Amino acid sequence: MMLNIAAKEFQDGVVEGKVVIPAEYEECQVFLNQASERFSKLSDQITNKNESETLNRQLSDLSESIKNKVDSQIVWDAVNNINSQLMSSFGIEINKSPITPVSLENGKKVFEKNCAVCHGLSGNGDGPRAKELDPPPAVLSNPDLTGDKNTLAYDNFEVINVGIANTAMKAWADVLSETQIWDVTYYIRTFSNKEVQLPPVNKELAAMEGGADSELADQVVAEVRELLAKSMEKFKEGKNEEAAEIAFDAYLVYEKIESNIITKDKPLGVKLESAFSRYRGEIKRKAPLERVEELQKEVLLDLSKGLELLKTDLGFTGLFIQSFSIIVREGFEAILIIAALIAFLKKSRNETRIKNIHIGAIIGILASFLTAYIIHEILHISMASQEVLEGWIMLVTVVILFWVSYWLISNIDNKQWQKYINQKMSGALSQGNAFTLSAVAFISVYREGFETVLFYKALFLYAGESTGGIIPGFLAGCILLAGVFYLINHLGMRIPIKWFFGFTSGLLYYMAFIFMGRGIHELQMGEQFSMTPAESLPSISWLGMYPTWETFIGQFILLAAFVFGVIYTFVIKGGSSSKQLKQET
Repeated sequence: MMLNIAAKEFQDGVVEGKVVIPAEYEECQVFLNQASERFSKLSDQITNKNESETLNRQLSDLSESIKNKVDSQIVWDAVNNINSQLMSSFGIEINKSPITPVSLENGKKVFEKNCAVCHGLSGNGDGPRAKELDPPPAVLSNPDLTGDKNTLAYDNFEVINVGIANTAMKAWADVLSETQIWDVTYYIRTFSNKEVQLPPVNKELAAMEGGADSELADQVVAEVRELLAKSMEKFKEGKNEEAAEIAFDAYLVYEKIESNIITKDKPLGVKLESAFSRYRGEIKRKAPLERVEELQKEVLLDLSKGLELLKTDLGFTGLFIQSFSIIVREGFEAILIIAALIAFLKKSRNETRIKNIHIGAIIGILASFLTAYIIHEILHISMASQEVLEGWIMLVTVVILFWVSYWLISNIDNKQWQKYINQKMSGALSQGNAFTLSAVAFISVYREGFETVLFYKALFLYAGESTGGIIPGFLAGCILLAGVFYLINHLGMRIPIKWFFGFTSGLLYYMAFIFMGRGIHELQMGEQFSMTPAESLPSISWLGMYPTWETFIGQFILLAAFVFGVIYTFVIKGGSSSKQLKQET
């Protein structure tokens, strides 16, 4: 693919042995170097040494031809020969046309969201950022770049796919799906073709129920299986670092369908995520071959379950259940915390501060939608980057929840507690703690909120035109959460204040304990934290416990801090606080 781009740049930049457009000639050399570097990393996968040596020689000859500025046809012939040899050696078949029907409407949306800022709405290279860029963005309305008479759609597809080195044109394959790239490819060709020629539609494929999604899932799973097999080969050869890198590549490919699997079956999605991390971790620590093979089989088995799940038509009932489970699953923790905080304010006779909880929750909801839009529609952040963001948010949540938990439990006292609350709690809340409670409400909603928005978007995309069960499922889930909220508030008013405060403190600490484990785990999956497997440790998802030393140490520190806080409050500080309480009251 890169070689084709190099040949095209050479053809445009060199005429009759002279460089007429230096930038094009320079880009040709850049793409050639990129192709050579990638081949050098993959050459050891060619079992036939003669084929590998032949390809190296052909690449070297091509480099010399480009340096000598030979006729462009000679360069094209050399590139075609190398491509044929590469496909034969690696067993690759390149599709030069889309496998799904092209949507110019979708292509327009992709272009306006991602490309117009540089290339301009009409492809004239006059977008808002154009003046800042050096070299300037390509003029896509130029027939030499996108015209049917001068170029092929596949030429544009290749450039969009791999990008152009040393320019602002990045490789969009890291962000967009193949279908989206084909859609935007044909859309930009409308700038120079009044009646752009769309590729013929495969009617059989289009008629298949869920054809495009099914095709994508098949491709992704096949690629993941291939990468897992390669990682195992490298591990058996003793190349642990390379094996771990390939295993991580397999996970990155899996991410293309991860959100869809989690949307339909979160336990399976979480299990797969954990299996990938443990497989990679065991490779890094050079675990016994039997252990690594066992984990690989686990990943492959769950991957097959996920593929089967994605090919299953949910129907109204299935969509209702999925929608219901998403809002209940993601909203339950937030509603527990918010309900407990409101009940706490009522019990402490600080009803006027309930508005702080409402404000924090509302801002959390709005921020969730905004973050989801920015992540998915503007920045096109990958799942790995989303995991990193979620991980850091969880760790921030841990700090806030633990602080409030300790503050609550440190104010529990057996004697004259109610009198103290009546006289002092309002003052305490007015001096900063009210803001903290708002922050807890905000972070509790926001932590799950933007992920919930993305889950529902994935569910709507999966359902296509048959979305009937999604809204009723969402509303039913909201009614259940409202019932939970009512019960906590209603029962909370009947529980003695000391015990209720103790329960609230314990609940907030429990959430902090879970988030500590999950947050570190998410950062491990995003390659931000190291991951040291510990076979002796349990994996308990509802406690946020994972079999790695990093998550164990983080949760152990939090547990030790909580135990110390309890001992300090009730044992060390117990006697003196009783005297102080009497003086204050």
